[in-house]
Amino acid sequence: MDLQEVIGEAAKCRQCTLHAGRDVPVFSKGSVDAKLMVCGMCPGPEENKTGVPFVGRAGKLLDDILSDVYLTLDDVYITNIVKCFVKPGTPLREDWISPCLPYFINEISIVQPRVIITLGADASRALLNKPPDTPLFKMRNKIYHYTHSIDILSTYHPSYFIRNGGRKHIHYNRIIEDFNLALNIIRGGT
Repeated sequence: MDLQEVIGEAAKCRQCTLHAGRDVPVFSKGSVDAKLMVCGMCPGPEENKTGVPFVGRAGKLLDDILSDVYLTLDDVYITNIVKCFVKPGTPLREDWISPCLPYFINEISIVQPRVIITLGADASRALLNKPPDTPLFKMRNKIYHYTHSIDILSTYHPSYFIRNGGRKHIHYNRIIEDFNLALNIIRGGT
């Protein structure tokens, strides 16, 4: 199955209630040949209109983060676990995540990344199968082995920094460290 076939299947999906608010399924931007996959949790209003993840304010900051570690969209594959629009501030439910996981697993099979960076606690908990109350700080700074050839790293969601000063946030350097760790793994350093 190629990416267009997966997107076509998701466009017909009615396995959860989120399909009612979906304009188009939101899949990816970047390169399917990337060794670094960046994964958020769900699309917002701008993404629902375009079908492209991270095009709003968080996306602009993610672009800055990538630039700060000398990456472009040719170097990464950016996606979300949940493919349909979720109103901002709405707590995510397992019955929304579960139907989308097969699409995400297909993306992993197509891209074959070396490292997946999960943005925020929700995406991290979902991929790492952690309890719903697990805070990000307990998942960050660890390398998780998803398969024998794919590692997962958890880091902050760009929206966390937007709410607290953007690039000037006191902990902005931590997300840069996390991306650099991912690059080090890709280059064979860890």
